[in-house]
Amino acid sequence: MMRQMRKAAWNAGIGLAMGCVGNCAWADALPGGWQARNFEPIAYVELDGPRAFKLSIARRDERWYLFIGQGHGREEDGGPGFNVVDVSEPTAPRVVKNVHLPDATGQISLHGNLLVVGEQIPFSQAAPGSSIEYPFKNTPAVERTLATFWDVTDPRDPVRLSEWRPRGYGTHRNVYPGGTYAFMSAWLEGYRGQSILAILDVTDPRRPREAGRWWWPGQREDEELYEPPPGYHGPANLSSDGRLLTLGFSPGVVNLDVSDIAQPKLIGKLVFSPLAKVGTQAIHTVIPLPNHYLHVNTEPSAPGCDDESAAFAVIVDNSDPANPRLVSHYPRPRPPEGASYPSFCDKGGRFGPHNVNAEIHSPDVQAPRELIFMTYFTAGLRVFDISDPNVPFETGWFLPEIGAWSAGLRGPEDVLVDTRGLIYTSMGRGKGIWVLKYVGPRAASLRSPH
Repeated sequence: MMRQMRKAAWNAGIGLAMGCVGNCAWADALPGGWQARNFEPIAYVELDGPRAFKLSIARRDERWYLFIGQGHGREEDGGPGFNVVDVSEPTAPRVVKNVHLPDATGQISLHGNLLVVGEQIPFSQAAPGSSIEYPFKNTPAVERTLATFWDVTDPRDPVRLSEWRPRGYGTHRNVYPGGTYAFMSAWLEGYRGQSILAILDVTDPRRPREAGRWWWPGQREDEELYEPPPGYHGPANLSSDGRLLTLGFSPGVVNLDVSDIAQPKLIGKLVFSPLAKVGTQAIHTVIPLPNHYLHVNTEPSAPGCDDESAAFAVIVDNSDPANPRLVSHYPRPRPPEGASYPSFCDKGGRFGPHNVNAEIHSPDVQAPRELIFMTYFTAGLRVFDISDPNVPFETGWFLPEIGAWSAGLRGPEDVLVDTRGLIYTSMGRGKGIWVLKYVGPRAASLRSPH
């Protein structure tokens, strides 16, 4: 099940806190070629499966289990589905379960004992005439499984409870924050082949049922279409009182009143322009920060920086949900000193923000307070100090050896921080999971209670 597990020799006297570059006297059991500032690599595990993607985690007594979604790929690479890795001893991660799901996309969300796994038609199987903005245009919708629900009371033995089978094409960055509802990024029949928000009642996870939906005006096939093409990527963020839902819904940030879950109502929005041409993923991630602020980031599509508007990450003031306000931009990462390329634009492959530590509804995941971690494809994993939301700045980075863009190797894709302060990042079709420790400024904040 596990092809390879590598463990770092723990050299207390070697200080990446000063920002060293290179392998820094770590044991050669770790993959070579990595560079870091204010990060210590602890371990690396390579998994069977085509694409190590989205991450979640669960604590059971004194054991910790990392869940890794596996996306579409070649069957000979192990097939999609999800892996479970015991990370109780972070220097020696151990695979304990590999679940195969033929249509899984690598998209997972976990809260308590309920795991939601997204499924969809591969984009490569869409009908002619589809595009990144309309990925399932002209593709006939049929009843199919768009998500499966699992009881992971024992993470070593997940039990399949049910599946959600509407007429449609798939689901993407779904989120289950606990409680009554799961929020699905769903491609359903009747919406020009684009994704919308579907809300499922999972009170009985053996019988999930749709409780509500919301779409950007113009998405439904009988409505007038507006540009730019809209779409919902996910995740959605529910307020503690259950009345406000905040989400990234291209082309903007959207606040919905969900006090009547069957009929969500728009409260306010903040639209961004211009955006990279990534369809649904143009507004890729929105998550809450302390004091009513939001982290927002887009995603790049084309390699390099010459073929589309730049992807970006920003902070938004959402204290007035009717009028969200742009506050600041994160700085653009720069290559390490001595790099053979003058900027990440010149390195080759995608360069720009992707995923952040988003499963923050979980009591086992550290919510961002003073620091936020973000994957940047060819620029690796970056960490930013957001203690002053008006002036975010970079305090560290981890840049593994990535490989060739032409081989589908895109660099770090997802990141998760547990409440022990351990950081995990997935390597996509590189198949590996790095276990890291941040040792830079404000590192102590990562071990605070959720």
